[in-house]
Amino acid sequence: MSGTLEHEWELDLPGETPEQILAGMVARDRLFGQAVTLEPEEDEANSVEAWFGTTDDLDGTTYKLGVYVELTGPEDYLEPARDALEEIMGEQLEIAATEAENAVLVDRRPLAELSFETVAEDDENQQLVLPEWLAPEGAELPWGFVVVDPKGHVWPGADVMKDHGRVVVVPFKDEVFVYGLPPIEDGDEEEEVTE
Repeated sequence: MSGTLEHEWELDLPGETPEQILAGMVARDRLFGQAVTLEPEEDEANSVEAWFGTTDDLDGTTYKLGVYVELTGPEDYLEPARDALEEIMGEQLEIAATEAENAVLVDRRPLAELSFETVAEDDENQQLVLPEWLAPEGAELPWGFVVVDPKGHVWPGADVMKDHGRVVVVPFKDEVFVYGLPPIEDGDEEEEVTE
């Protein structure tokens, strides 16, 4: 019998430096919207489909990464598949930490100079990773808002977006840092669940 299982994890990650917050935000970006097929060894008929959603927040010096997953497939395989997803999350956290170490700082500005404004769905930019805790009310998360400079221009600008596969905007204390990263490479999304 087929069924659905929903599960949430809340991960407390270090948030004491811009680079640590960057690593958490990169992990959130890597996980959000990922669709994974988990297939028991040599048993394609009992595969489970999983979809990830994410949220984030900053609580003092702790970056809080919320991860939600919805699994669909044979009921007997849903819990083993959920357990296997923890390994996938761990791998994504490790990759995100490495990416954060290699990120390029491309700009920084005082937070007080900037504002956050909602944008229409057609103007959303999946290449831009923004902190959800600074989203204006009513913004569609995670891409339904942008950063605007004192002159009313979207920041970072199109030139920065053009030069990097992903651009991450990291608030830290009274500043905002912009980091450039390469795009996420398409990988094999099929994982095996072993019992």
